[in-house]
Order: sequence, then C-alpha cells, then structure tokens
Amino acid sequence: MFRYKTILAAITFTTLLFINPSFSADITKQQSWHHSVTEIGTIQVRQVTKYLKDGKVKDKKDGKPMKPADPKDMTGWDDRSKDIVVAITDPATVAAFEAEKQTKTGVGIEEIVSYDRVIEEDGRIAVRKITRIFDDGVEVSKKYHRSWVMPGDDPSKADVMSKAVAIKIHTPEVIAAYKAAQAALAVPK
Repeated sequence: MFRYKTILAAITFTTLLFINPSFSADITKQQSWHHSVTEIGTIQVRQVTKYLKDGKVKDKKDGKPMKPADPKDMTGWDDRSKDIVVAITDPATVAAFEAEKQTKTGVGIEEIVSYDRVIEEDGRIAVRKITRIFDDGVEVSKKYHRSWVMPGDDPSKADVMSKAVAIKIHTPEVIAAYKAAQAALAVPK
C-alpha cells in the first residue's frame, strides 16, 4: 500500500511540474535562530525556518525550544548562543541576578517582578517585565510591560540579564549595522 501511495505522489508531483513549471520554483528556505533568556536566567533557542516565494514569507515554522545540556560546553551551537551564554553565566551577572530576583513568601499581599527577553537577529533585545500580585501566595494579578534595548542604547537601566546580554552582543559592528538598517528605512522611496 505504501509503495502505491509513493508512486501516486511522484506521478502527481511530476504532472504538476509539467502543467505548471513554476509549481516548485521560486520557493526558498531560510533558517535562523531565535534566542531568548527566560525569567529564571537560562538561554532558550529555537530554530526558525521560513519558506519564501518571491522574497515574501509564505510560511514559518518554529522548532522546539532547546537549551544546552552543559552551558560550559557549547560545541555545535551558533555564535550568538555562545555569546549569550557567556554573558548570562558570568559570575558577576549571576550574583547580580540572584540579588535582583524576588521570591514570594506566601504571606500577605506581595508584588513580584521578573523579566524575560527575546534577542532579535539585528541585536534588539525585547524585554518583557512581568508584574505579579499575590494574596497569601495565590496569584491574583499578572501584567506585562514591554520595552526594548536597541543596539547603541545605554543598557545601564535595564534588568541584570538584559544589560549583560546587551553589553556582550552590542558590538561596534552590530551597532553600525543596526544604525545603517534604520537609516535605510528612513529614506523615502
């Protein structure tokens, strides 16, 4: 049965190509990595596959989230992942992150703030501030506030992990490329 389905699929594909040669033409695949740093201070990476036709995204598939089994051994990981891990595992960053972290006690009304971040391909860091209110340990409110750390911005007022990542990845080359891309967008067409 499997053999007949395979043969039928091959005949159908060949027929479509004969009738419409552009059936499979012009579709390309582009792969990239989506990086984030979680509320608990770990890296999370997804492989993103975009399917393009005539330069426009027709579909996009996100892979499953991955994190390194051992952040001290980043063999096989992309350079951006390695840079982020270096930034977030630095002992000074880890100590500052622990000092910044709030933990609920479960007694009375408490406001707990945490952050997660997404690092865009162009170096922008999307920061999501998460404010939770607890009443005797039960979450009664959860609100989000988004902000950005752009290449070239002063990251000193950002949360600990966002600041560490910005300092590591916002190299002069990344800042120059980001500013050039922004300037190109500002030019009227």
